Amino acid sequence: MKTNLTNFLVLFCLFSLFAFGCAAAPTGFSGITRGDGILYLGSMDGKIMAVNPSARSQQLHFPADGEWVYAITTTSPGGLSCGPVSTPVAIYGTPAVDGDSVFIGDYTGKVYALSTLARSQNLNFPQTRDKEWFYPKTNEVIGSVVGSPVVSDDAIYVTSSNGKVYSLDKDFGDQKWESDVLANKLWSTPYIEEDKVYISSLDGHLYALSADDGSITWSFASESKIGFVSSPVVSNGVIFVGSFDRNLHAVKVESNETLWKFAGDNCFWATVLVSNNIIYAGCFDGKIYAIDAGNGTELWSFDVGSPIVVSPLLVDDLLVIACDSGDVYVLRTEATGDNRIVNQLSIGTSVRASLCASGDVVYVRGQDNCLYALDIKQGEVIWEFPLVTE
Repeated sequence: MKTNLTNFLVLFCLFSLFAFGCAAAPTGFSGITRGDGILYLGSMDGKIMAVNPSARSQQLHFPADGEWVYAITTTSPGGLSCGPVSTPVAIYGTPAVDGDSVFIGDYTGKVYALSTLARSQNLNFPQTRDKEWFYPKTNEVIGSVVGSPVVSDDAIYVTSSNGKVYSLDKDFGDQKWESDVLANKLWSTPYIEEDKVYISSLDGHLYALSADDGSITWSFASESKIGFVSSPVVSNGVIFVGSFDRNLHAVKVESNETLWKFAGDNCFWATVLVSNNIIYAGCFDGKIYAIDAGNGTELWSFDVGSPIVVSPLLVDDLLVIACDSGDVYVLRTEATGDNRIVNQLSIGTSVRASLCASGDVVYVRGQDNCLYALDIKQGEVIWEFPLVTE
């Protein structure tokens, strides 16, 4: 049964990541991030979009103030009577925003820095004076980028399906370093703490790399030899990471000591949320677990009835959980039983992209390629916006 489950999950990953190759347009599960009141996300037809919530609530014509769209494309061979054609690419990671720059990687193996100023004017890309660039700077590509880019100081860090981690100058896109090959594929998002870059791999390893030169300073291999599927989170000297082996692992940083493992009834795909020494972990078994970060003891759990592939979100003392069925639950963390439920909403389509919040409004991107704004206290969808542009 365990082997069948693992095989199913691997097939689910592969289907999600490669289905676009047989479709008319790419897919993806790019999440949402927010900067200076604007939402940034990738659409399912290969576009990076800047969306102004104020304009969307007024149903203004897109693009309104602060809004823009940029299509990421690649050149592919045409048909028998056609020359090369420009085709859209799939975007899986959540954009990273730093000042006026938006960073993203795509499934063809390119990394981009977009200027919000240049994109709002629809200028030709790249506007180098506005610190726009793409990497690699030639027609070459690295392996497919599935995880999200992370910005730290003057660098951005990305993982690649060629098994390497890259550090790039955030202003100009020059390569600072590339790591050794760590695995056959790296799909996780790096976690940066101080001078270390932490990575989880699909072959069951954890790594700490030097942020200065990418050298391996520490590695850890799981006893089960089954891959880590979630991205790592580091808190109080401990790495928390989910695995295909149905366990959430807590590993002491810079040691080979597993502090504890917490078993679910399926794998922990979503990256965990850590707050006040409590881990909130969504599981493929349809439950959200609250776990003591110190000893791995279950504090409580709640069954949402559908696989959870998106990290939970804390808004004040309310926990927001979106699941693959399209249901979104708003729970009180301090209540018990059904008293935990503040609201339950549905957007009617699968949710596989990370959430974003501003005040009492949570933004959700559905697999129907629409962006939804949910008032979690009133329990209603206040607007929705199709991410399809002419």
